[in-house]
Amino acid sequence: MKKYYYLRFRPTANIDYLYLLAFYDLAEYNEETKVFDTIHYSSVRVLAESLNISPATVNRIFDSPAYAEFISVDKSTKTITLCNAFNKGQKEQFVRLTAEEVNLIKEVKDNLFAKYLIYLKYYCGYARDKKTDFTAQQFLSACGYSVKSNKTISQISQYNGLLVDRGIIKIQKTRDELGHTRNIYSYI
Repeated sequence: MKKYYYLRFRPTANIDYLYLLAFYDLAEYNEETKVFDTIHYSSVRVLAESLNISPATVNRIFDSPAYAEFISVDKSTKTITLCNAFNKGQKEQFVRLTAEEVNLIKEVKDNLFAKYLIYLKYYCGYARDKKTDFTAQQFLSACGYSVKSNKTISQISQYNGLLVDRGIIKIQKTRDELGHTRNIYSYI
């Protein structure tokens, strides 16, 4: 089992992280790049079965420009390369998820949750003090979602509860200068 999953950080990416992580689980170690980034497949049908998705979905992923930053497909050699080999000094934005975090994403089976966890992890890691402060509306806007959906905002609150209960994040409540309650997130 892989210990870490390296993903490009693209908040507005219109992809399904559950599908992407299914590809990651099939990746073999590449001696040249020193990461798990190579998948060889015999046919789309067999690949779809091992990913537990339909062949039509696999073909859509292969042909989608949205996934091009995350996977590269060579149909002639039937090789998929995950775009997860990040070099030191490279200016690429990426997130390193643990196997436990990936398992939680798979357990929740919600792409918005996956985006939220990745967003939190990136910004907690980016900040010098390893803490971040944002609202549900800021997250939704950054990821291209409607900020007016009470249902979606409510989901974010549920995600926070789950992540705190699982010991992944800590939330400190504070008041800003206007008297509004703010959450300060930190990764544990």
